[in-house]
Amino acid sequence: MATRSPLRPPAMGHLACVRDGRGHVVDLSGCRWVDPAHLVGVAAVAARHAGAGTRLRVVGPSQPEQRRYAARMHLGRVLDDLGVAHDLVDVVPELERTQDLLEVRRVVSEADAVALARLVHARTATGDPVAAEALFTGVAELAANVADHARAEGYVAAQVLPAAGCVRFAVADGGLGLRRTLAVRGARGSRHALHLALDGTSRLDDPTRGMGLVTVAQEVGRLRGSLFLASGTAAVRSSSGRPGARLVRADSALRSPFAGTLVEAVVGVRGVPPAERVP
Repeated sequence: MATRSPLRPPAMGHLACVRDGRGHVVDLSGCRWVDPAHLVGVAAVAARHAGAGTRLRVVGPSQPEQRRYAARMHLGRVLDDLGVAHDLVDVVPELERTQDLLEVRRVVSEADAVALARLVHARTATGDPVAAEALFTGVAELAANVADHARAEGYVAAQVLPAAGCVRFAVADGGLGLRRTLAVRGARGSRHALHLALDGTSRLDDPTRGMGLVTVAQEVGRLRGSLFLASGTAAVRSSSGRPGARLVRADSALRSPFAGTLVEAVVGVRGVPPAERVP
């Protein structure tokens, strides 16, 4: 599948939830590139509406290649489980399934979080085994804790892009958002809350909590990648220009607020082995 520049952050405007004559709609028809961030973002928004009992429909990408990708990643199946209307078709030959994809899935148990961590580890261990081990721990904690922190359902997805030399993975929820979650820690707004989270601030008093995001950001930087964090009206991208360099953060404002929290990371990898079919 064609893809955009590996380190470019996702276009969050496509996740905007707007009201129309039939309720609310999330429209991906104008989305040129569909990434794990869009998939988990849509799933999180859908879960939020399903939980509130409000009507929502999802319009899939207009480009055939992007629609096929959404089908391969089982976004339609997730929306069906939530009872959310959509126009996606989820008919994919089993032979297309490979270990280079982690289809959209709800984080129900620790095993769901570990599945994401294992894929990331398997594809980064060749280039930097030390960073891969740290990433495994950080990704597993990040995915497992997202729903707990947000008090909502969390979703994960991932894809390996051998031609681009990277792994792209995402975690999202449709919960309280970081500003409300970290208000007890002095968060003054969405932007401030994002930076508190990247500094390891947790709503919980346990000093061991809240470090999953910090670990992922650090190790992604070591592996020539970047981390994108969005919540409320703000987003921040953390990256390093080269391995071992200091992490640099770049802030941006979201035209359409994201009601919840979304994390997408792009990890640079070397020597990606061929994908194996899933039996």
